[in-house]
Amino acid sequence: MFGRAADQARWPKILFGVILTLAVAAPTLIIEENWHGKPMIDQPGQLWVIPTLVVAIAFAAGGAIGARRITELWESLFHGLMVGTAASVVLLAADVVRRATVHRPLSEGVTRLWVESALLSIVLASLGGAFSYLRSTRPT
Repeated sequence: MFGRAADQARWPKILFGVILTLAVAAPTLIIEENWHGKPMIDQPGQLWVIPTLVVAIAFAAGGAIGARRITELWESLFHGLMVGTAASVVLLAADVVRRATVHRPLSEGVTRLWVESALLSIVLASLGGAFSYLRSTRPT
């Protein structure tokens, strides 16, 4: 199923979904990381929830954009999966570079959070692709 979807993939749509996701998620994560000199999650209160929701919506919207006007469910899911995977890889690579430049160690807890957030981001983008499919099959 996914093999045929990969053969029929519309890569420009996927790229556009990745660009949209990164255009929203990257600045949001930069602001979250540098809020008053330290990450929001390390500060008192629940303000960190806002950037988390913004990034989650960016992944779902990127998956939906990457799969728009596709009339097969598996192909839509594949497009969302590709958007989520590509955007997650770029964000993780950027964080590795950032940590190396500021000499921050990579702990086991951070690695676990990276894996969890990458998987969740991929799922959200895939769900965005499925939502796009559902909208494209709706009668007009």
